[in-house]
Amino acid sequence: MKKHGAVAAGHDVTALAAARVLEEGGNAFDAVVAAMWAACVAEPVLASLGGGGFVMARPAGKPPRLYDFFVETPLEKRSREDLEFESRLATFAGGVTQEFHGGYGSAATPGVVAGLFKIHADLARLPMAQLAEPAMIAARDGVVLDDFQRYVMGIVEPLLAFAPDSRTIFGKPGHTDEAGFELLESGALHVQTDLADSIDYLVRTGADGFYRGDLGHALVTECKEFGGYLGAGDMAAYRVLVRDPLLVSGRKGRFILNPPPASGGVLVGFGLKLAREMSLGSFGSARHLEAMSRIIHATGLVRGDYGATSAILADELCERYRLMIGERPLSQQGTTHISVVDEDGNLAAATISNGSTSGRIVPKTGIMMNNMLGEADLSPDGFHLWPCGVRMTSMMTPALYLGDDGNSVALGSGGSNRIRSTMLQVLLNIDAFDMTLHGAVSAPRMHVEDDLLSVEPGFDDALLDQLSLENQSRWDSEDMFFGGVHAAKVSADGMTFSAVGDARRNGHHISISKD
Repeated sequence: MKKHGAVAAGHDVTALAAARVLEEGGNAFDAVVAAMWAACVAEPVLASLGGGGFVMARPAGKPPRLYDFFVETPLEKRSREDLEFESRLATFAGGVTQEFHGGYGSAATPGVVAGLFKIHADLARLPMAQLAEPAMIAARDGVVLDDFQRYVMGIVEPLLAFAPDSRTIFGKPGHTDEAGFELLESGALHVQTDLADSIDYLVRTGADGFYRGDLGHALVTECKEFGGYLGAGDMAAYRVLVRDPLLVSGRKGRFILNPPPASGGVLVGFGLKLAREMSLGSFGSARHLEAMSRIIHATGLVRGDYGATSAILADELCERYRLMIGERPLSQQGTTHISVVDEDGNLAAATISNGSTSGRIVPKTGIMMNNMLGEADLSPDGFHLWPCGVRMTSMMTPALYLGDDGNSVALGSGGSNRIRSTMLQVLLNIDAFDMTLHGAVSAPRMHVEDDLLSVEPGFDDALLDQLSLENQSRWDSEDMFFGGVHAAKVSADGMTFSAVGDARRNGHHISISKD
């Protein structure tokens, strides 16, 4: 029998994979696993089997738990002269550039495959072959490249042009040579036959096929030959970690947040605690704008002063996490998010990332490796100085909101460093301003970085002129810079569902309601 529920995601193929599984009787965790497989096909820059992520899960009637399958630093270092670690400039809207690094030397130990199989084993009910089938079909038959995915590919085009395998997968037929490389255009059918075969292989072999089998062997061989850190020991040692989430009380419910060593949940929790003690006024009022700009600014300052340790929450419940962040490298690049709820009260919020991609495809697998070791944000003192064998930290904040009225929401966002401000504002829109799910996601946002306040249109310019943060960038339109919250909600009685896919990041949503 079909399972009633709702899903929100960053692509229609991703959302439809989850909806199909619910229609076939799967629960929210079956659906989120299916959607994660599909996202690695339909959102190939943002999500990959060669990346990492998190799932915040609340099985019906049980405490929430956080599945951490983010990337891990290698167990051993390698001579820098032997590394494939090359600089590439990515170009964002308005001509703004940012330096990234590609090559096998930028890849950390990936966790997505382990995460898929761990969540399936613990929480799902349908066979993995059934859950992976939509992704296999999409990869083999092709996905029409939409404008948003093409835009994302254009940002990291120098990385997608890094090597022959990636140029073949992402380039126009006849234009895949290094000198004349041209990306696929919007509307093109993006076929990934090798990736379909890899998914089929993993369904048959399980996670061992990736970490100890043929796929892992191919990756390790390539790293040895071309200058990567990863060896057989890195792959064999990888484990999914299951953590207790952070619990922060709101005004009308509880926030369930990603715990350390991730930093995003701690920073969002810090902001929520500040907001709980302040008068926010009405949304868009002078008091609200001043309070939010100060709170977001404070999250940046406290992160700089304390490294976003849970000690900033001043709560004995979180004291035991104090030393878990330490000097862990911070990754905060391209991400996508999936939220699923079902009629039984199961909640799943999944955020996955491939960094900005390394440009390296494991040969004949279609699997693009991450470049988490090649991001300047994680190496403030210089590259290759990370500690060995530690789980990297991330700004990603898959979250749950459990209302006192029994309504529950699963949500999360992409958006790099802006995730902390995006999630803070949307959660407050729900808890403090009593907004509908659609209103909470679509409301205008702001972000503070250092002393610069960036603001979406929709707020009163006269009130913005009066803020204490005078250095402002006022955007002409909403943009993916301000995140992309995909959220799904279920009522206390399991009878009413709603979902919102954020238009800032090509959001799609599907509700499967009672007949």
